[in-house]
Amino acid sequence: MKITAMLGGLLGVFFSLVAMLFAVVDDSYTFGNFGLLGILGGIIAIIASFQLAKNRIAPFLLLVAILLGVYGLSYLYILAALLMAIPLVYYTFKYQTGKV
Repeated sequence: MKITAMLGGLLGVFFSLVAMLFAVVDDSYTFGNFGLLGILGGIIAIIASFQLAKNRIAPFLLLVAILLGVYGLSYLYILAALLMAIPLVYYTFKYQTGKV
């Protein structure tokens, strides 16, 4: 699960950079540069992937990363968000049942 979350974070950073490089995400109609939210979400997901087995707040960080990425890049972040959602659901149910 750690590798899945890390791969989702890396893909999130990569897709955000590619979208900004090819001007898929443009800041001419919005306030600021929302492509940076996808990069921030990817970095948060990478940090959370290292904390998944140790820390109970890591699934919450994955949720924040997914929300930031989807808000910033919309449909371009779907694959990365799905890869982050798998460990999010797994560890959320694991922590609820107490079998950590």
